[in-house]
Parts: sequence; structure tokens; C-alpha cells
Amino acid sequence: MKKLLILVGGGLLLLGNLTLAQFRGEWTALVRVVPNVALERCVLTLLYAVDGNWTVGSISKFDESGLIDQSFTLSGRFGPLSFTGGVAFNPTIAESVVVHYPEVCEVPPHPYPLTPPAYKEAWAGTQFAFAGLELSMKFHHWAYPYHFADVDGDSELDHYWPCCPPQTETYTLFTFSLRLPPFGLEVNLADCCTGIRFRDALLTLTDVALCCGLAYDAELHFTKAGFGHFETSLEFPLCCGISVEVATRFTVDHKKVRVTPKWTGMGQACFILYGNVVTGEGLFEIAGLELYGYRLRCDFSPCSYVELLTAFDVAKLEDLLDENVFEGNEFEYWKIVLCGPGCCGGTYTLSLAAFFQPSGSLFGVTRVHGEVSLPLMANFDLLLSLSVSFDGGTQLAVGWSFRF
Repeated sequence: MKKLLILVGGGLLLLGNLTLAQFRGEWTALVRVVPNVALERCVLTLLYAVDGNWTVGSISKFDESGLIDQSFTLSGRFGPLSFTGGVAFNPTIAESVVVHYPEVCEVPPHPYPLTPPAYKEAWAGTQFAFAGLELSMKFHHWAYPYHFADVDGDSELDHYWPCCPPQTETYTLFTFSLRLPPFGLEVNLADCCTGIRFRDALLTLTDVALCCGLAYDAELHFTKAGFGHFETSLEFPLCCGISVEVATRFTVDHKKVRVTPKWTGMGQACFILYGNVVTGEGLFEIAGLELYGYRLRCDFSPCSYVELLTAFDVAKLEDLLDENVFEGNEFEYWKIVLCGPGCCGGTYTLSLAAFFQPSGSLFGVTRVHGEVSLPLMANFDLLLSLSVSFDGGTQLAVGWSFRF
């Protein structure tokens, strides 16, 4: 608790001095008050303009142990070229982490001790736009083992090293993209300290006008191992501002169909069916259809919607979504998100989600999670987070977002 009070007081004093120095930035924090008092997260962003076209930034992240991440950024323009870049460090975290490797490496995860202070990563990118043509180049460099990915599917980032041992020094990714509507191309090249090699590429076709008011999109992704996925979507206009978009994605091991009814001026509804088409021995023979779940979402505004997600096979659905949505025996959630004008020109946001299991609790409800962002001043928002589990666990956090 003493560390928390010192951090808050020091932050207020620092913000006062920076305001006089004509800096701008944001201070966001969330403090858990139930079942115990602890700082869940705190982010301090400082920006300083140089000559009007360039901005130097600092982003500091804290938790109850102190400063855990520090990065510095630079962005600006030079004629038709725009530039963004930055570098990040591990200032204080000294712990043993588990590093994961690609399956092709056939190397099991193993622990690795972090020794701060340490360099984590650096990135830089430039973009050129002229007469509808957009060209961009990006560079991203990581030091071992500070490359992250959601390996376990639990919505938490794990230390994941894309290179096979003993190549555990640095990893570099080069991205080149070109866009000339309606065409787009993105190519990624990777370097594991053994030379630059092709990683993957994405070819897109967007907003192609066909006959009778039809609009067509397509996307082709392939990697050095071969085919990745192919997605195509077609929007059918009906009448009275009503249209229907049908999108189909094919991958090596599954297919997904998304149907989105749209009504101009009255929001839109979206129905996604998750599953797989089982093929027979023949080239075009369909033996059956596996259904893993579905999602129904109705949007009323850019930030207000109602959503229902139901899983018939939780494991396979979460594998398709690439995230861990449910806990225990849960198979469904209902969510409502509302937003609207708040104090001083700001916007309030309210999110409420209820999770369900087949039986064992009242109405099958297992937990309820809610979040509120409420503007109290033009530059100050109040943040509230409440999670109630019906097995007895409750967490309440209070925070703020202060812009200066």
C-alpha cells in the first residue's frame, strides 16, 4: 500500500511539472481494491513535439513491484515520407521464464533466467504515399527471449522464439507492402542470424465493383510451407438500404462461413458459423459438416452492440478463435456493450458479460464481468472493473485515465 501511495503522489507531482513544460501525454492506472489492494496496471505516456513535424515519446509501465517496461518512440514526417520507430527495455524484471519454440524445432519448452536491465526490441518503419500508391517498409528486431505469442491459447502472451536452437541470439522481421487500390501485397522476410529468408506473403483484392451493385473482396495467404488460407467475400444489395455480405475462409484444416446482414442507418447484424466441411474420397465429394459453434452480433453504433457466442465443441472453437474464451465447464456467453456522450464532450462505455455452463448453478451462470469508462472532465475518465464468480470469488478495481 505504501508503494502505491508513493507512486500515485510521485505521478501527480511529475504530471504537474510536465504540464508546465508543455508536454502532452496520458496517465492510466487501475488499482484492485477487492479482495486485496494492489496495483494491477499503470501506464505513463509522455510526448514532446520537436519542430512541429517530429514527436519524441516515452512509455513507462508499472505494476505493484515497480517499473516493469520502458520504451522510447520517435515519429514524424519528411516530405512525402512518414516515419515511426522505437526501442524497448526490460528495466527490472529478474525472473525465470519458459521459452517456447516452433513444433518443427522438436525442442521442448525450457526455462531461461531474465537478467535486467536488458534490451528487448527495436522497430522502425517508413511509408510513402503518392497518387493513390502506398509503399511501406518495416523493420522489427528482437533480442532473445523477448519475442511473444499466445502459445497456450489462454489469451496471455508467452515467450516464443521463432528460431530453432542454437540460434538464440536475435530475430529480425522485414515487412514490405504495396497498395494500389484495389490491389494489395505484403511480404515478410525473416532472419534468424542465418541469412534473410522468405516467411509469408498476403495478396488482397478489396472493394471490387462487379455488375448489379455487387462488391467483391478476396485474400490469399501463403507461407514458405505452402498454402495458408484463402478468403473471399461478396456483398449482395437487396433493397431499401439492406444488403447481405457472405464471406468464406478456407484453410488447410477448416472452413468458416460468415454471413453479415446490413441495413444502412440502422446498424448491422452478423452471424458467424464455425465448423469444418468433411470431404470424401472424391475431389468434390462432401461427406458431412462439423459444427463447433456460432456467434451472433448486432451492432447499433460504432461502439454499441449485443453479442452471443455459443460453443458446441469448446476446444475446437477456441482453437479456431485462437484464444481461451471459457473457463471450466462454460460453453456460452452473452455480452452487451453500450456507449454514448458523456461529460465535457467525452464518451462513456459500459461493458457487461455473463458466462454460462450447462448445469450446477442458478440459471447456469458461472460469472459476470463488467467494465465502465466514465468521463468526469474533458481530460479525466473514471475506470471501474468488477468480476463476480458464482463460486465465491469477487474482484473490484478502480482506476483513471488522465490526459494532459
